[in-house]
Amino acid sequence: MGSYNACADHHIDLLERSKDHSTQKTQVVPHVDLLGINFHLKQLIKTGYLNDARSLFDKMPQRDEISWTTMISGYVSFSNASEALTLFSRMWVDPTIPIDPFVLALALKACGCNSELKYGKSIHGYSVKTGFVNSVFVGSALLDMYSKSGCISLGCRVFDEMPERNVVSWTAIITGLVRAGYNKEALKYFAHMWESDVQCDSYTFASALKACADSNALNYGREIHAQTMKVGFDSSSFVANTLATLYNKCGRMDYGLHLFERMRTRDVVSWTTIIATYLQMGREETAVQMFIRMRESDVSPNEFTFAAVISGCAGLAKIEWGEQLHAHVLCMGFMDSLSVANAITKMYSNCGRLNSSSMVFHGMIRRDVVSWSTIIAGYSQGGQCLEAFELLSCMRREGTKPNEFTLASLLSVCGNMAILELGRQVHAHVLSIGIERDVMINSALINMYSKCGGIAEASRIFDAAEGEDVVSWTAMINGYAEHGYSKEAINLFEKMSQVLKPDDVTFIGVLSACGHAGLVDLGFHYFNSMTREYLIHPGKEHYGCMIDLLCRAGRLRDAEQMIHSMPFKQDDVVWSTLLRACRVHGDVECAKRTAKHILELDPNCAGTHITLCNIYSATGRWEDAADVRKQMRSKGVIKEPGWSWIKVKDHVSAFVAGDRSHPQGEGIYTMLDLLLLVSRWEEMDALEIGSSV
Repeated sequence: MGSYNACADHHIDLLERSKDHSTQKTQVVPHVDLLGINFHLKQLIKTGYLNDARSLFDKMPQRDEISWTTMISGYVSFSNASEALTLFSRMWVDPTIPIDPFVLALALKACGCNSELKYGKSIHGYSVKTGFVNSVFVGSALLDMYSKSGCISLGCRVFDEMPERNVVSWTAIITGLVRAGYNKEALKYFAHMWESDVQCDSYTFASALKACADSNALNYGREIHAQTMKVGFDSSSFVANTLATLYNKCGRMDYGLHLFERMRTRDVVSWTTIIATYLQMGREETAVQMFIRMRESDVSPNEFTFAAVISGCAGLAKIEWGEQLHAHVLCMGFMDSLSVANAITKMYSNCGRLNSSSMVFHGMIRRDVVSWSTIIAGYSQGGQCLEAFELLSCMRREGTKPNEFTLASLLSVCGNMAILELGRQVHAHVLSIGIERDVMINSALINMYSKCGGIAEASRIFDAAEGEDVVSWTAMINGYAEHGYSKEAINLFEKMSQVLKPDDVTFIGVLSACGHAGLVDLGFHYFNSMTREYLIHPGKEHYGCMIDLLCRAGRLRDAEQMIHSMPFKQDDVVWSTLLRACRVHGDVECAKRTAKHILELDPNCAGTHITLCNIYSATGRWEDAADVRKQMRSKGVIKEPGWSWIKVKDHVSAFVAGDRSHPQGEGIYTMLDLLLLVSRWEEMDALEIGSSV
């Protein structure tokens, strides 16, 4: 590098001396080696010293078209399109410097990068006037500029009028169409290119494969895959990455994994694609392991890699992994990336760390609708309704419009907190912006009204829905089941199974309905049909529904046997279900066995001790009940106080048993004492009237 600078300084000295000589009377101009200076100008740019190259360029008293083209090319290569166009404008107005197709192509590329459509059209007009538009370089740059600026129809017109087309031209039009979402049209152009004599390169294949991936055209993608193998491009990481994306998007993730393992060289895109594949498959732990393998292979992750792997930690709720990745992101300077910051915000909220999530959110330099939706969803899932709605107000004040994800989160918290009035307001906003037909919103509305007791309103929304989506059907079935409308839930499930394939969540609703109605045989029929007819493996929730069904029917031994035969680790939830049933049916021996299992999992579970004590007391086993209370005292187990809440004028107040810390506590409890006193007076009056009669 030092030799390049020394040579460049030597040439500058010669040029400055030539300038001094030109003012002398003899007007003898020594020879200036422009060829050598242009060479060093190019070397400076090539080695990354753009500022030094510009300094050399500015000192040149004489410049030819090569000097200008080299400098403009440097700015385009370094993504400084504004400066490239500024230099081109100066070159354009200089009558002594000829304009050729190469520099026009560079200027058009800069226009495309900066979306300078007006400037690009001016260059287009100049190209037509001078005849340079017939150059394959100018034509390719024109259609690339128009496609990047969103004028894909103009790009197609330029392409159709080109007298000569090369691989760059074909690739530019195919890529432009794919970028604009016209995947079928892009594949038509690819087919025409294949019929011509122009050979495809790796970029052409990659663009066509992306069109197949985005349009779910698996069979066409397989044909292109075969062609890449014939010409040897399938081993190129660029093509291989796109092939993996194609198979992943089309549901053939096994093919994508196989391609990854066959790659000779794996770049950051390859690793990021495979991590995203495992996340899509629901294998978050494997995705994290692949990230570790990536770091061991000395490939540096980019912002998309971090966003993907942090999303995996969010799905696993692994706070310790997420915190390490957060620190790694800070060290590498990726916190300014929206996708990374959004992923970290979601990770903390999923792990129950709302304070950390809020800190990351408020520290973001810029926020998009995903950022706002993520933090609002976090507070909604945490049951903090007021904070969620306050964030919605801030979001709207900053000018970001809430989308279906934001509003669905707010409807969810309204349903969980049974705050019908706020839910109705969100519903009104949904209607005002016209997204009530959205699948997510539709199911959220059904769920909200169901949980707020408005099952009739939920049913009206469901009946008015035009689309046939499994989410809305499932929401309505669950709504009926939760309200004890078992017959309606089962009938709706039967109707749904004729037009749609139910998913695992749908079966939770219909099994719950069978449990409320005491339909044991029908419940087992649906439970067995999951695997037999729908190829759905029952999860822990489905076994929980069946255990609850057996407990409600009084078949405690069968329920206990099913718990032992579960293909999952037994937890305190299913045992607690059985213990409550033992209390209802007075089965002391089963209660003792069940309580033993729960206390092995949680020795200090107050609810288990109290329930067992009540069972003993109800059956007259006072000594056993006293022993349980003695165990509680020795362990220091204290019953958690009950609590409730009430909403008054959009303000939610929570009350805990024995707690008088409410700001208006004195007045509230004085009124409660007064109501209690009035109630006793009424009881006494009723007794006196009864005795007189």
